Amino acid sequence: MGQWSNVTFVYSMTSCRLLLLCILVGSSVLPAQQLLELSPGSPPRLMISDRAILSSPLNRDDLNCRVVPLKPQLDFELKYQIGYLIHLPMEAVAVQGDNLQVLFRIHAQDDEKADPVYFQQNFQVPPLSDEQQGEVVLPGRYVLGPGRYKVDWMMRDRMGRVCSAHWKTEINLTTDTEPLATAPAENDISPYKQDIFAEEPPVVRKANEKELLHVSLLLNLAPVDQLKFKLSNYELQSIIAMLRTLHREPGFGLFSLTAFNATNQKIVYKSEQNTRLDFAALGKAVESMQPGLIDAATLTDPESGGRFMADVLNGALHPGGKTPDTVVIIGPKIDREARIAELNLVWDGPTPQLIQFVFDQNPLSYPWQGALSRVLKSCGIKTYTITRPQDYYGALIEVLESFFLLGHEAENL
Repeated sequence: MGQWSNVTFVYSMTSCRLLLLCILVGSSVLPAQQLLELSPGSPPRLMISDRAILSSPLNRDDLNCRVVPLKPQLDFELKYQIGYLIHLPMEAVAVQGDNLQVLFRIHAQDDEKADPVYFQQNFQVPPLSDEQQGEVVLPGRYVLGPGRYKVDWMMRDRMGRVCSAHWKTEINLTTDTEPLATAPAENDISPYKQDIFAEEPPVVRKANEKELLHVSLLLNLAPVDQLKFKLSNYELQSIIAMLRTLHREPGFGLFSLTAFNATNQKIVYKSEQNTRLDFAALGKAVESMQPGLIDAATLTDPESGGRFMADVLNGALHPGGKTPDTVVIIGPKIDREARIAELNLVWDGPTPQLIQFVFDQNPLSYPWQGALSRVLKSCGIKTYTITRPQDYYGALIEVLESFFLLGHEAENL
């Protein structure tokens, strides 16, 4: 069943009359939608029957399935994820296994000159037992910018049976996203990327290198709940997405990054004064991390956590021996029991702007102030609690506007 990773099965066992919801995790990853490779200005090579099904206003149902479009959701990359769920009864799936081929196209209705964007997706169905009943739920996702869109969708099984659907969706921005380089473009249609640590495309920075700013980034990879050994996939995906938004800002030209685990008291990854962030290298380092493994000497020393965090902060304040323009801390808050002594911090030269984005899914469960906010309070650290992507959007706008205004004032003086 490895081909059905992340696929939800809802089925009933007639012997005990229970309804179970199972998430099957296999050895392979469910493929995200793939863009059909097209030459500029050329139509896709589709079967005549497929083109007719997509163009027809009628919905086919000779393959018994039901498609539920999902509402657009802002993510932490400040993009809009949207998609659908396919509900497929077990009796519609061949017992010996099947190959379900999904084909759909999205057309931006506000751009008359734009061609539809085509996507395809395949699901390899494993052999099923005659006793399994209920339905299979298959997900699909893609990314859209603000605008109005029409979706033409179809799925075909190995026997040639087809189900199809057509729907419209609209994304309206309630706030002005112009200040952000990572803001979604109008009428943009893109595939959803499942790889958390996928490489970033090159960013066009400001032409004047003197205006480019050096940002020192601290990334905490430890959960706020110390009973957990590692971040959940959603938590990790969220904080890496927040990191990407900073990487895309054209005003930042030099990056220093320290990824650490505050619970294990380990540096996971470090790079200093680079013009880009290496997400692939960061991903390999995170994958090799051993969560929950703590040195025996650390456990017997109550002051070790404070010293470790002081060393991490000192490295961020002077990466490569130079003071950055700003230090940005991303991730869950550091436990208040980490007694960071302010006298252990080395302040040499001007104090950079200190920003902290505290990722906290349950802020009411952990209302106490984190160790970093406490020790850096006298230095003017600005802390934002981030629970939803909307929180991060507002905080990022405020931080960037404030920072660049301060920079202009300094130049004028």
